[in-house]
Amino acid sequence: MSQPNYYMHPNRQYRDNPFIEALGQPLTMQQFYAVSEFPFINNVDLTGVDASLHGYYIRTQIDQLNDVYAVQDEAFRLYDVMRRMIEAGYDKRNPLRTDIRRILTAIDRDKTNPNQVAYLSGLDLYSVLQSYLLVGLSGRGKSFMVRRILKLFDQVIEHLNYTDHKGQEHTLDQSQVTYLYVEIHERRGQKALLLNMLEALDEVTGQAYTYEHRNRSVNELITIVRKLLIGHSVGLVVVDEAQNLAKSSRNEVLSINEKTSIKFVEELFNRVGVPIMLVGTFATLALFERETTIGRRVTKNGSMLLASCDSNSSFWNRFIRLLCQTQLLKNQSTPVDILCRHIHYLSVGIPAIASSLVRATLAYLTFLAPQDQDLSIAALDLVFNREFRVLTPALTALRQGEYHKFEDFEPMLMLESVASHSDVMTQITPPSAMNLIQGEVELSDKPVSSQIEVQKRKKLDQLAPSVLLGQLGYNLDKAQPK
Repeated sequence: MSQPNYYMHPNRQYRDNPFIEALGQPLTMQQFYAVSEFPFINNVDLTGVDASLHGYYIRTQIDQLNDVYAVQDEAFRLYDVMRRMIEAGYDKRNPLRTDIRRILTAIDRDKTNPNQVAYLSGLDLYSVLQSYLLVGLSGRGKSFMVRRILKLFDQVIEHLNYTDHKGQEHTLDQSQVTYLYVEIHERRGQKALLLNMLEALDEVTGQAYTYEHRNRSVNELITIVRKLLIGHSVGLVVVDEAQNLAKSSRNEVLSINEKTSIKFVEELFNRVGVPIMLVGTFATLALFERETTIGRRVTKNGSMLLASCDSNSSFWNRFIRLLCQTQLLKNQSTPVDILCRHIHYLSVGIPAIASSLVRATLAYLTFLAPQDQDLSIAALDLVFNREFRVLTPALTALRQGEYHKFEDFEPMLMLESVASHSDVMTQITPPSAMNLIQGEVELSDKPVSSQIEVQKRKKLDQLAPSVLLGQLGYNLDKAQPK
């Protein structure tokens, strides 16, 4: 909770709005990078420590590589969008306006009564509804990037006194929640989604709305959530793990009226009236595959679709150099440029996998004799094959563009690179990576493969000669029965 330091907004439309001016000036790109990056700090002092324990304490330092952070190339643009969404969302909720203060007072008076809603129409929030969609591969760093950006805003601001640009003083007694972060971990239906929003609000405000409204109907909860978000002056709702709003799993027992269908999400966006941002994997695109109305609402401010990191991008090179703290080893000789390319190949440009692989390899090398402690291609391959082999089928499918083989990848059949990466891909030397989609992507204008076509491709894979002969007990490699 913080006291506001108001900054007069240059845009006259937003001027003299305490909710907007309390945000202060936006960060420049240089400032954003400076406050967002987490460098590696070597805090290990082995003075006086028995030499036989040096490896252990170095490994504790390697574990802390999990905390380093390199700002992704797309992060500043995302910060800019989120900041402008918050400002635009407050445009029609200026607490200095008499009619707005009257509505806020009415909300506070009967915020737990779902039947009193007529006065909300006076806010005219539909005309300023802001929405954005951020999707990408699992492990791409979407959630962490969003959380890092949100931390740049004071989440709760207490307004007491405000002086407008004409010098007139105003007395305010209003708490402002600039953002609400909601994670959807389980596919439990409409009511669970709404209660998740109340839980997030409880965590910030110290209230007990979730318990108080646990027995409400879905329709009542929608109204209550809307009133509470407006009453607490919430500027932005971020819904993470949004892929769980898509199709329910097969073993989930929910009635038609309970599932978080596309129609329900559309109604929620219509009635909440506060800027909303969806963050999820490519499976989130299943929400939009049949209807365009919800897609238009969710992407009113645009969207960002992130495939594997570009191997030649600024972020990937900064990220790998941050991870490869080879000064912790005794005999490093392999150049970092070679490591950048090979780590990209093994991890298919997914930062979470690259981080785990590098940390595991560094830790493994500390067990070896000093002359063998070289973070090399051979060492990376050894650790990958020993500890990450379970990921091989999925990563191979990504490299070869065989998205139909994994349910989570199927929506990627709709994607194509924003810019041609043909020149980039020819520089990546194993040829099996030629179909890997890198960087920011967009929905293709080409006809989208239907679910029937995807199932046909899966059936064709199952009818491959090697598979059929294998079922009969033959091995093509040995040309004889198993």
